[in-house]
Amino acid sequence: MTAKQVDTAEVANGNESDEEVTELVRTHPTVKPTLIRLGVVLVVGLAVFGLLQASPGLLGSPDITSTAALVVVLLTLVLTVRFVVRTIILRRTTYLVTTDRVEQRYELLFRVHSKGVRFDKLRSHELTQNRVQSLLGFGTISLNRGLGPIRLENVDDPESVYRTIQQCSRGAE
Repeated sequence: MTAKQVDTAEVANGNESDEEVTELVRTHPTVKPTLIRLGVVLVVGLAVFGLLQASPGLLGSPDITSTAALVVVLLTLVLTVRFVVRTIILRRTTYLVTTDRVEQRYELLFRVHSKGVRFDKLRSHELTQNRVQSLLGFGTISLNRGLGPIRLENVDDPESVYRTIQQCSRGAE
């Protein structure tokens, strides 16, 4: 996490203010949970495929078992592609907290996707962590702006980022 000054490029991003905006937090989501899910999918898919190939009569007929093995391979392949794409998107995502707004941004295939909310437009915010997320040190911060939430998913050290958002939103009131 760094604190640095953001120059007049903010004007191009919708911040019409002449004030200088201070960057309070710049962070990237962790890919740990996605990689864990990818590993589970690969291990389970390959184990079921191996079991079906090793026992051709397991499901009654070798033809049915062979078809089931192909379905397992197809499902494993689809889920693997999904998790790889998700990992790529997470690697290219940046969460930015400045003195006046929170922004989520990623770039993929020459396309930039950016969502943000100013603190004076923020209605509510919350931090959620399940047991696994708490153990691994990440969480999700949801920001409600009235037009649907912005979710900062898989944030490393979410308590620190959330405290910064709380302080800035109190200052905007």
